[in-house]
Amino acid sequence: MPNDQLSRTTVLGFICWLAASLGLVALCIFSPALLWPPAAGVRLGVDHPVQLLEDPAGRLTVDEVAGLPDSAFTLLHGPLNQGYSHSVYWLRASAPPVAGDPHDPLWLEVTPAYLDKVTLYQPSGQDAAWQGRDSGDTVPVAHRVRTRQLLFPFTEGQPLILRVQTTSASHAYAVVQRNTELIAHLASVEWAAGAHLGINLLLALLLGGAALALRIPALTAMTAFSAMAFMHSVNVQGYALLWLPEAWSHWSDRLVSVGVFLLPAASAWQVREVLTRGTRWRRVDKVLAAMALASLAAIASIALGWYTTFAAFAIAVPWISSTLATWVGWTDMRRDGPSTVGILLMVPYTTYALMGGYVTLAAMGFMPAAVHTSTYWQLMALLLNIVLAVAVGLRLVQQFRASVVRQRQLVESLERSEQSLEERVRQRTEELLHTQNALQAALHSEREIRLEQRQFFNMVNHEFRTPLTVIDSAATEQWSFPSPEIGPQVERAAQIRRACRRLTALVENCLVNDRLDAPGFKLHPGQAAVPELVDDAAQLVHWSRRHRLRLLTQEAPATWPCDTTLVHIALSNLVDNAVKHAKAGDIAVAARMGSGGALELSVADEGPGLAPEEVQRIFERFERGRRADQTRGFGLGLWVARRVAQLHGGDVRVDSTPGQGTCFTLVLPPLRDGHEGRDGATANPG
Repeated sequence: MPNDQLSRTTVLGFICWLAASLGLVALCIFSPALLWPPAAGVRLGVDHPVQLLEDPAGRLTVDEVAGLPDSAFTLLHGPLNQGYSHSVYWLRASAPPVAGDPHDPLWLEVTPAYLDKVTLYQPSGQDAAWQGRDSGDTVPVAHRVRTRQLLFPFTEGQPLILRVQTTSASHAYAVVQRNTELIAHLASVEWAAGAHLGINLLLALLLGGAALALRIPALTAMTAFSAMAFMHSVNVQGYALLWLPEAWSHWSDRLVSVGVFLLPAASAWQVREVLTRGTRWRRVDKVLAAMALASLAAIASIALGWYTTFAAFAIAVPWISSTLATWVGWTDMRRDGPSTVGILLMVPYTTYALMGGYVTLAAMGFMPAAVHTSTYWQLMALLLNIVLAVAVGLRLVQQFRASVVRQRQLVESLERSEQSLEERVRQRTEELLHTQNALQAALHSEREIRLEQRQFFNMVNHEFRTPLTVIDSAATEQWSFPSPEIGPQVERAAQIRRACRRLTALVENCLVNDRLDAPGFKLHPGQAAVPELVDDAAQLVHWSRRHRLRLLTQEAPATWPCDTTLVHIALSNLVDNAVKHAKAGDIAVAARMGSGGALELSVADEGPGLAPEEVQRIFERFERGRRADQTRGFGLGLWVARRVAQLHGGDVRVDSTPGQGTCFTLVLPPLRDGHEGRDGATANPG
């Protein structure tokens, strides 16, 4: 089936569902007429002859009308149907014969309910003077029978004269019936009217909810048309007069007049959104837009007194819109081929175009109508909205299914592209990874070389320069100012020795730094003389003018198995660290046996102490501590000391309190020949 994505089974089921739905709606609307017999009354102009007189100026009185000869009147063969006119119409009839119980009161019912003012005149009293009763949507509720229909108590056996005045279409359907029959008739009519309005309101709410959820202009236009059809039905049938407060009851007539223009505007807008907007029918689209705007602008004619003239145009707009919609729809189907959506759109529009022509002509008074035209357009508007809602919903389903198919195709295409792209990315990633690894290796090697060079030059700059300067200064002074006295010569020699000792320590640290991390590094164990080892390392304190040495070796063993050279370097670094950082005072260097059977070599000073966070990082390589700006050092001493202790299976402990000094303790477990230290260094006999 061209341009139709639904299967035959789906289409058949949908058509059956649509037929059942329309049948149910028709049953709800027409069931009262099927279940109850029609009202047994006398229809004026149909069952009983009526004379018609037009009063263009509206100045005649009832007595003048009653006194006119029959030749002044026109005999009516149906209800009053004069279209839109400024004239007042008089209906004169003899006493209608009404069957039934004479004790059952009579009523005269006049429809439609939107007539401005209808007056029933019947003779009353001994002088048979004409007495009038008013009703209509401009008559206050307190002065009329409180029903939406125009009802008048009727005196049996008396002639009548009706005066009809309205700005709307001049139609009048008058029926005289007994009270019992009237109640049954009104009950069935109200039931049907309530069902019709309920279905219309429910449809408007459903369309409004869909329009809010989907944000589709066509659904919005259909919602507006359905809402306007509901509101205008309420006003035309006279419900507004009953529901409005009594002080506002005069607005019911205005609401009917406004609805006459709003409903055609909504109708034209609906056709435009459903069929022509955004299509090749640009001229038709402009015509529909112009009719919608013209209908809205015509609302001003109510206040200007031109309502009757423009109302005739407004009545024709829905028929013109439906005719244009029929032409556009059938033309599209001839070009593109039939489809379920196209047929569903064209059936209601075609029906509305055919019936709308008759309704328009009848409303303008050019054709007779046994039933009031509002009944036709209310029914057509409801059926049009129902079928259009189904058609638009079906079109949305088709668009959704088409989008799902397109989405599936796009997903498959994307999956194929993704697989191809992933393969290319994998290949390129492997190539880049190899290249990156090579570059990383080269960069890492170059970075290590540069770091070592930078470290060496920094060390030369910050460490070797100072002792060399001391040596040069002492030698220059001795050469420039030789003195026969022994004291100055001894002092200069001591300065030179301290500087040389400092250079020696720096060289040893640099050499040890390179050796300790070498893969083939091995310890050289031996028996170290502990007192001599400690005393030799503590000599650095004697060379400091700010510090005093306290040497504590009484509790130390005479000898201890270890790598004497490395332990001497480690202990010298701890003493040198105390000399550089401690404030003036005592520096205690001690040797003793620990509780765990290890030798403990400690250096305690009276310096500023260390903060807890500094204790965690001072043993890192090249870490100089927070006082690096005040003392010179390369940051290798403590790292070398701990590394030496670890190679012996021990460690360096730190006990420090800020402001009370620091104590570094070098812990050395006994190192035996042929055994490994804690870090896996093999003992190698020297």
